Amino acid sequence: MPVYYRGPWAHIDHRYLQVYVPEPRRFALSGLHGVHIVCIPSERGGGTTTRLYATGTVGVAAATAWPVLGTGAMSVAATIAAAFLVGARGCWGTRTHSYELRGFYRGSYQVLFSTTDERMFEQVRRGLVRAMEYHADTN
Repeated sequence: MPVYYRGPWAHIDHRYLQVYVPEPRRFALSGLHGVHIVCIPSERGGGTTTRLYATGTVGVAAATAWPVLGTGAMSVAATIAAAFLVGARGCWGTRTHSYELRGFYRGSYQVLFSTTDERMFEQVRRGLVRAMEYHADTN
């Protein structure tokens, strides 16, 4: 019996996709069709308002510090670089995604597997693709 993925959250062999989290479920590959990926952006931490506030604060701090630091080319470049790095971290650093495998199982549309861990998601996805290919070739 070939096993295509075995991990803490799922097990995939030539006949079944078994998911352990959040509750144990088992899907027969013969009943699955229309399986696809859904990537859902989610906010972690303070959200959009906090990120905009942080970026605006950095911009105001840079504008305020400019006269204090002087107009030398080096101080201007350092201030702009620091504002850009901190602002970029505030805008894009707190974003994460939820990855889901969805599809039809015996006529019902369901979330088959979901995680925020991209590496684990890719492993499960590859395992399911291989298992479904094997199932299609042997039936």
